[in-house]
Amino acid sequence: MNSFRHDDNLNYYSDNSDYSDTKITLLSRQLKTYLNYKESTIIAICSDYDNYIAFESPLIQRLESELRMLYFEYKKFLQENFESNDNYKIKFLILAKKALLYPSSPETRAFNSFLKNKIRMWNLIHGLSGLEIHKRPQLFKRLITIIIKFCDEESKINECVANFFHQLKLNYLQLEREYGQLVLVKNNEQNKAKKINKKRRVMIRE
Repeated sequence: MNSFRHDDNLNYYSDNSDYSDTKITLLSRQLKTYLNYKESTIIAICSDYDNYIAFESPLIQRLESELRMLYFEYKKFLQENFESNDNYKIKFLILAKKALLYPSSPETRAFNSFLKNKIRMWNLIHGLSGLEIHKRPQLFKRLITIIIKFCDEESKINECVANFFHQLKLNYLQLEREYGQLVLVKNNEQNKAKKINKKRRVMIRE
């Protein structure tokens, strides 16, 4: 898929051995991103959930805003170019071939923009993983959902790294379950604490 080589970040789409070092670097960063989110989950388990509600970070908000905008464009492209029963890899190859044959066409520009947006989203996901994302539970859950979808797609598109992304997806699914259980436990604890405090206030008034 030679048309993808305009950007080093897209080199894992190529099977050319000349790009093996770049692929290793990119995949290593994927692993680092996962470990960051795993660490955030552990920190969340050991932290006070009540302190998260008022947490604000201008940097996280800016990155989240950009990610939301790019993800909207990403989903729009998929809706316009993919049917629900499409073979993702075959359709992707067809779009790539058209881009190679007609490099100046509107379709090619849209496809290249789609690829660049996805790479940018991976970068944003990585950047957010190094911040205090454990203090933003809803954003954390949204990020994991996006990552699982991306890993699933990458495993279908890239034969040379299909197993890596498949295993990464499984790890994120496990992380999603762990975090979901954490939020449930935290919510239950919070509700119990509220009930106890309410009973105490009633007893004091009596």
